[in-house]
Amino acid sequence: MKDSGQSPPYTPKESILVNGEMVRFKLLEPADEDALLRFFQRIPDHERECLRHDVCDPNTVACWVRDLDYGSVMPVVALDEAGQDIVAVSSLHRKSGVSRHIGEVRIVVGPSHRKLGLGSSLIKEIVSIGTQQGLFFLRAKIIADNRLAIKAFRQLGFEYKCILEDFFMTRSGQTRDVVLMLKPLRINMEEDFFYVF
Repeated sequence: MKDSGQSPPYTPKESILVNGEMVRFKLLEPADEDALLRFFQRIPDHERECLRHDVCDPNTVACWVRDLDYGSVMPVVALDEAGQDIVAVSSLHRKSGVSRHIGEVRIVVGPSHRKLGLGSSLIKEIVSIGTQQGLFFLRAKIIADNRLAIKAFRQLGFEYKCILEDFFMTRSGQTRDVVLMLKPLRINMEEDFFYVF
């Protein structure tokens, strides 16, 4: 893990799902490597094809947990009620330079915990983190046929901006359309931007 000189400002939280199960949100840590790999192995093959990396490669997961940099990526995982298994993974990605005011949201919910409100709870958590970090916008890129995810983001204030045709290519070479969604976190933009012509 990269040393940022201080502990990340995140307090673990609990969330009650619609079935009454309690899950716990916490930052991903190096000790979670095996649990993270097991989580991704439970994701169906056709869904893993739509993820950016080969998440079932132990080396990929090992690199993620070894190179954690909470200033660039804030990864929040959801643990099951027993505290043993990761049941969902979310992350807030930040860049430097001209895009430093924009965060990107990524969420994967395990098959056993879908349609229980977990994805929506994690979106809310990432929105809260982004607001605390002073971001102006949150962006989400969603495979166009993932209607459930698009609906969840829209219900939580993300606006449909456009569809990017053939924007994503799976590892097998198929292209997929991607929906771009955006959520403004600051209401009065005039206070934050100054234009000089």
